[in-house]
Amino acid sequence: METVIVDSNRAMVGTSAVIESMSSAVNGKEVADVRFDPTAVVPELVPAVVKSEGVDAAVNGGGEEQEREIVLGRNIHTSSFSVTEPDADDDSTGDKEAYMASVLARYRKTLTDRTKYHLGYPYNLDFDYGALTQLQHFSINNLGDPFIESNYGVHSRQFEVGVLDWFARLWDIEKDEYWGYITNCGTEGNLHGILVGREVFPEGILYASKESHYSIFKAARMYRMECEKVGTLLTGEIDCADFKVKLLANKDKPAIINVNIGTTVKGAVDDLDLVIKTLEDCGFSHDRFYIHCDGALFGLMMPFVKRDTCSSAS
Repeated sequence: METVIVDSNRAMVGTSAVIESMSSAVNGKEVADVRFDPTAVVPELVPAVVKSEGVDAAVNGGGEEQEREIVLGRNIHTSSFSVTEPDADDDSTGDKEAYMASVLARYRKTLTDRTKYHLGYPYNLDFDYGALTQLQHFSINNLGDPFIESNYGVHSRQFEVGVLDWFARLWDIEKDEYWGYITNCGTEGNLHGILVGREVFPEGILYASKESHYSIFKAARMYRMECEKVGTLLTGEIDCADFKVKLLANKDKPAIINVNIGTTVKGAVDDLDLVIKTLEDCGFSHDRFYIHCDGALFGLMMPFVKRDTCSSAS
């Protein structure tokens, strides 16, 4: 059974079963002292490092237990607003609303300026949510499985399942042969895909090319999975020769593999057929491996690329 996991930024396709929020309130007594500087830079942003001995070998990618550095987060405020609650007899509501309007106006200008000169990441910046304004006063929540009726009636599941069906058609998957949901981001899609693999093979080893998205290795840490980082070719594709060496060294454990459909930096597309052939050559039957395909950059584009075009280009 195949799975389509879709998110608003990246199309995630799996081949197995299956704001930062800016909250601010204004203290009327401190209005004159607050300055919003979105370009402020705070030095020494590197988190503190602590030593941890005897860390589980699974987290370290196999081998004997070894000392590992654990990087902890630090609470560093580059800019913030104080959050206060109004007094019961507060009579400065108008002043606060005017101040908030000015704060939001400056923030909007910052977003406009930064968007204008934003380079280096494949965002779609052509936003127009005007038609959705009429829906902003409802608490819409698609909690739970989109294919199971919810007790919470204020939802948009009919749209969610419609989007999933569209992606299923894009990848030539029949309506009754897939399951999926719309995630909040690409990282969540990867976390879920790897989690399904871990649930299918609790003792399995995760294999991913070294140029895979960082969320793949984050998943390994979160789920306490043994992870093998596989080398890549010059193009950024997974090196199946190195993959074979690592598979043969772990033949006693099932394999959970991340295959990339366009890596973040080089846009490399791993050869799925070669990955499967390598697994079979190493003695892994189809009931001993799980493959998660990270749609990344090209999951949405690849179905529109004709095979004969790829062949002539190569």
